[in-house]
Amino acid sequence: MKDDKETTASRRLYPRFSVDVQVAVTCDKQSVQARTRDISRSGLCLVSTRDLAREKEIEVELVLKFGEGGLSEPLHMRGRVVWCTALFGHYQIGVMFLGMDREQSRNLDMFIGFLDGSLNAGDLFGGDDESTDRPTDPDDPFAA
Repeated sequence: MKDDKETTASRRLYPRFSVDVQVAVTCDKQSVQARTRDISRSGLCLVSTRDLAREKEIEVELVLKFGEGGLSEPLHMRGRVVWCTALFGHYQIGVMFLGMDREQSRNLDMFIGFLDGSLNAGDLFGGDDESTDRPTDPDDPFAA
């Protein structure tokens, strides 16, 4: 018998990628700070100090980080909370993206391409990954 983790992963439509990015969440006109745990083409997993109700529609704002100094414009996405679990004084929250337009979809595809290795920062910003001409972000989880 397959374990639950393997069975769940095989049912997923899109692969998930571990990534730690700050996310601004708006729920019922209140701002909630969170971080991503992972992301896929269809949604993301957040970690927050606040729980969010299942089926609640939320807005998320992601600033995608593409390696050293490569930052996207904020990506605004709508989502629905599909689960929320208490975890060591925090909450892990599963969010499914809703109603992406063409630009949101393209930007998310670029970010996923960066995570899966099919794109690199040089492809996105010109030049090579070692360029020092771009400003660096001290909170960038991908910076060396």
